[in-house]
Amino acid sequence: MSAPTTTISSLPYELLVAIAAAGQEDRVAESNWEIHTTTFKSEWTLSQLSQRFRDAIVGAPALWTLIETDFSEGSVEILNLYLERSRASKLSIILRQHLSSRAVGKRLLLQGTNHIIPHVHRIQRLRILLEKRWAWDMLALFRDEAAPHLQHLEIVCATLDETPLVMFSSGVPRLDFLKIDGFVLQSPAAAFALTHLELRKDRCIDPAYPTLNQYAALTAQCPLLEHLQLDVNWVPEEAPRFLIPTLKYLRISIPGEDADYLLTVVGIFDAPALTELVFDGTHGDQIAFLLGRKTLPHSIFPALTSLTFFLRDSCMCESAPNRNHPSHTISSPLAIFPALSRLTLINQCFTKHLIQDMLGPASHPWPLLKTITLGAANDSFEGVGAAIEDIVDSKRQRGEPVPEVQLFQLPEVFEEWNENGPWYAERSW
Repeated sequence: MSAPTTTISSLPYELLVAIAAAGQEDRVAESNWEIHTTTFKSEWTLSQLSQRFRDAIVGAPALWTLIETDFSEGSVEILNLYLERSRASKLSIILRQHLSSRAVGKRLLLQGTNHIIPHVHRIQRLRILLEKRWAWDMLALFRDEAAPHLQHLEIVCATLDETPLVMFSSGVPRLDFLKIDGFVLQSPAAAFALTHLELRKDRCIDPAYPTLNQYAALTAQCPLLEHLQLDVNWVPEEAPRFLIPTLKYLRISIPGEDADYLLTVVGIFDAPALTELVFDGTHGDQIAFLLGRKTLPHSIFPALTSLTFFLRDSCMCESAPNRNHPSHTISSPLAIFPALSRLTLINQCFTKHLIQDMLGPASHPWPLLKTITLGAANDSFEGVGAAIEDIVDSKRQRGEPVPEVQLFQLPEVFEEWNENGPWYAERSW
């Protein structure tokens, strides 16, 4: 006697709903949300299969809480449908306007946003991608709103006006994650519960527009802040101080300025609990100038264990006729980074000279340094590898401790490199 067969259409409603919910898992975090994709929407697809599926899926409000609207498609009907079917459930919303699109009018943008405003009190996660046109008008609709359940807010806007924008002035007491890219957000009066803050594209160089001062004031309102990312393209003479005792991770993007610029940027931060520090945009001479300091007059990093420098662009420093390798003496990091155990250099000019200065015969000891990770471009890979080979052999012959060194070759197109890995070392010592 054969076993009875069960088709998906005969499953109980609870299992149908569970299947649809399982199909949503990859959309909850969706770190690449800024890129328009044709992500499979299980709740929408399954609700179209049959009347039985429709009854089960439409009758489950929790399945309609992941709302994604692309204004470039010219309609907000599906947005309204999701808002209706989600009923009283908490919402995760993505509002996207393609930066390459010129078809989205002000009326459609504001119409869609106005449909959302009555549901602001239900939003837990809100992510917005906009071009410049009409962006100010749209975001201003959130000015006086309260978002009691909002925990995650990301707004990316192409070249918005630099006048500070006010949002959620009536309070966002649970906001934990905030990313602002392309404009300045005036902080609400109430203290944030933020643990993660990203403030990107600080391009202003006008002293009358104290962006860093505003950013420092914003971080001062975040007594729980642990993760901070900043673009620091200009440091005024009267630079503010970032005093963040709870900070554990700091990532700073800087331009290719003078050799002492990196040291200047480091000098505005005081983070005694910081364990990981990442710099995006550095050059080898800036690194040598920083590590050549025996003291940092205004900053202390007693808990720092991981230090990373990387550059996303191609660099011509080593081939420039008037650009010599860094002549600064790299001292022991004990004075400025006493707990440092991991050092990473990715696509840095003069890497070979930096390693020779750090680990060569005339270098100071780095007793706690356990791991060095190096990513070298094609034209410097062999030279860096040969320098490491000589250094490691010399140290072992003298009986000196050697940190683990991993060297990998960067792809020819650096944009293809994923800073989050996985990295496969081609040579290890």
